Amino acid sequence: MPVLYVFRHAKSSWSDSTLGDFDRPLANRGIKAANKMGAVMRDSGISPDFILCSTSRRTRETLGLILPHLKGECRILMEDCVYKMQETIELIDRLRRVPAGVGRVMVIGHNPIMQDISLSLCKTANNPENLDAMTEKFPTAALAVLDLGDAPWPALSPHCATLTDFKTPKETSA
Repeated sequence: MPVLYVFRHAKSSWSDSTLGDFDRPLANRGIKAANKMGAVMRDSGISPDFILCSTSRRTRETLGLILPHLKGECRILMEDCVYKMQETIELIDRLRRVPAGVGRVMVIGHNPIMQDISLSLCKTANNPENLDAMTEKFPTAALAVLDLGDAPWPALSPHCATLTDFKTPKETSA
């Protein structure tokens, strides 16, 4: 049963005005949040088979901080397109090309696409409060867990998933 973990990068630093958006590192708050969410992922048994990550500095740093917490081994693919995407359908099309046999995929990227794809794919939610929270805001280092049921990756389409969890650093106790 395919599962999609949608993870927004942790909080980035704006302290160096000479850096472009792509090159911004994580802020201290972001480092703490990424470590916290990594522990939450570990405690929740999250174990992606495949990680698709934006190539921006803040997403790579976020990945580096959560990776030691993830269970099992996974294939990691860094792609510029995740940084450059402007439309939800672009990410859906990319996810339709996930290799056969991959059950659990994590995407680490940027808003508004992380929030938009989560809302677009979501048909129902195990907990309506999670859906309300995700609709209101998808903060940095937030994680949406979407169960795709029996649909294979090539059949990924809007309203095909159940939101099984939505976690944010602010609302977790790890």
